[in-house]
Amino acid sequence: MSPVPPVNDAGRALIQRLEPHLPKLAEFAEIHDRDASFPFASFQMLRDIGWMAAPIPREYGGEECSLADLVAAQTALARVDMALAFACGMHLMSVGSERSNRSWPEQLRERIFRSVVDDGALCNQVASEPELGSPQGGGRPQTALTPDGPGRWRINGRKSFTTLAPDLTWFLTYCAVEDGSGKLARVAVHRDSPGLRIEETWDVVGLRATGSHDVWFENVLITDDEFLVRQDPAQAGQRHGDFAWFALLVSAASLGVAEAARDYTVDFARHRRPGGAPGVIGSLPTVRAQVGEIDLRIMSARALLHETASAWDQLDAETRFKLGPRVAATKLHTGDTAVDVVDRCMRLVGGISLHRSQPLERYYRDVRGPLHNPPITPRGLEVIAAAALDPLPDVTS
Repeated sequence: MSPVPPVNDAGRALIQRLEPHLPKLAEFAEIHDRDASFPFASFQMLRDIGWMAAPIPREYGGEECSLADLVAAQTALARVDMALAFACGMHLMSVGSERSNRSWPEQLRERIFRSVVDDGALCNQVASEPELGSPQGGGRPQTALTPDGPGRWRINGRKSFTTLAPDLTWFLTYCAVEDGSGKLARVAVHRDSPGLRIEETWDVVGLRATGSHDVWFENVLITDDEFLVRQDPAQAGQRHGDFAWFALLVSAASLGVAEAARDYTVDFARHRRPGGAPGVIGSLPTVRAQVGEIDLRIMSARALLHETASAWDQLDAETRFKLGPRVAATKLHTGDTAVDVVDRCMRLVGGISLHRSQPLERYYRDVRGPLHNPPITPRGLEVIAAAALDPLPDVTS
């Protein structure tokens, strides 16, 4: 199944630069999945071809690739290594959403963006906590910023699910501001800050190479100049720009691994000839029907994902929020479809699909990861339902 081309020349060029590296990246994917180790060499390959700087605005030296371009590029990357694409997507989301929102102080935005372009720096939102879970569920983070003199603050707390932790330069950290104001903040913490410590806790069933470890902040000093955002709790929900970049890039990783599973299975069906059989299993009506079902599902998910990303690119910042229900639907549909496709591929291929010498078992494990990323199914369905039903009529009077 050939990939859908991205919208712009910049996206096509990005994928073309990736293609020579795909065999080596696929080899690394298997190694790092087995070891649950971080793929530093894979990330260096991506840096070398400009992958990390792709969303950065041209004024800072980046390529300013569209969201649709990056969805296509990330899908292509996930076809050989979903964990790599998923982890890389967290960085692309962090800088891409800021390109859209322009909510950081200009001086800090330039500093971070320039470090990505010039040095290959990686960024990620550091928000989840063991007790809080995802901030999408509400609640006040336990990671606290306390005053330490004029313009100085100390961070103390623990974050979990910090994807890219072994290679992050910027930890964009969600905190409670404990100065009596009740406010929340995101602050940019550099990895070299004294008191920042990574605890290697990531040992999970799938997406094992994302380096999503715990991070401890122990009296980490920052200044007012490192505040990205400071706001009241009522304003602290995820902005629509963040929502789209996050949900659609996660969806791209899901789609890519589903496409990889499909391609493996189609090749298997075209060549598998059981002993004594008159032909390959791809000639059997039952197998052909299953392959048709797989392609039908991939086509629908792909169409929705690319249509939503393109629509988001074409709207201005003031009207993009209207795509919220479609973005939620895209994430839920793509994730569920990818799981279903990989399951179907496993059943069609049979017992050999369980063997670790074959990639399907890794696809089977990895594809389940995004089911736990926001919006999870109940919240995503509520976003869709609210657009259809609210406001409800008042029937009490």
